[in-house]
Amino acid sequence: MHTISLAAAKATRMTALRLRNATSDVPVCDTDDGPVVSMTSFGERITSAHLALESIAAGSFRPSRLVLWLDDPRAVHALTPGLRRLVRRGLEVRLAEDDGPHKKYYPYVQSERVHRVPLVTADDDWLFPRRWLETLMREHAADTSTNTSHRARDIAVVGGAVAPYAEWGRIGARGSSPRNLATGGWGHVLTPRMLEALRDRHEEFRAAAPRADDIWLHRVAVESGTAPKSVGRYDHRHILHLPIGSGPTLAETNVDAGGNDRQVSAAWTPEVLARITGDTQEPATTLAATDPA
Repeated sequence: MHTISLAAAKATRMTALRLRNATSDVPVCDTDDGPVVSMTSFGERITSAHLALESIAAGSFRPSRLVLWLDDPRAVHALTPGLRRLVRRGLEVRLAEDDGPHKKYYPYVQSERVHRVPLVTADDDWLFPRRWLETLMREHAADTSTNTSHRARDIAVVGGAVAPYAEWGRIGARGSSPRNLATGGWGHVLTPRMLEALRDRHEEFRAAAPRADDIWLHRVAVESGTAPKSVGRYDHRHILHLPIGSGPTLAETNVDAGGNDRQVSAAWTPEVLARITGDTQEPATTLAATDPA
């Protein structure tokens, strides 16, 4: 029943976004001092990325900038029709080095001399509800010193040690904690302080967590004292998954094949692990057992 209703909701939303993309002249950005929203895409996923971006542009609260990072010069110079229409309305499409999922934030980090506004990252395979950014930034405003994520997992600690990633349950709303791992595909606010802490660390994340941006971002968040709050208000009925084509996904390589556990071992220092394992939290309730991220 849920599968049918979600499929129908997805088809309806995709149709509406295609129509909006074809006909709208509303700018994709609004306030000058609001957050920047950044996304990356690659390969065949680029052909549908305009729908994810259009869902953000259709929101009740629009960013000050909306940026798409691509690592293929041919894709940048020969944009899809949907992306070209968004560019006319203010989308920025920029070329970046191929750093996998880190492209969604790292080229932006390096592009600004000083960071004064938050950066919000999101993934190209989701359709976001109208109040997605409004809700995220309202929750972030409650404490702008920490990062904020729509979706997070509780880093399970067993016997004083971090348990395997597969045992980390998804959590609902919870305040800032080193035990909250933001899974940023649904929206992750990075504070200016966090952005500065990420600067010039290209070789570090390439060596330790090349395919696990969430793992690397959590290390830097704990180090910089910006460990995230969790909003936890949306589920798969609200944020709809786009088809992402063929080939292995990050969920398959990082979750099913143990990639996250290997990158945790490589990326998280003893100091970071001590802050995580020393933080006491109530047991987390798993909100979506089938959620892959």
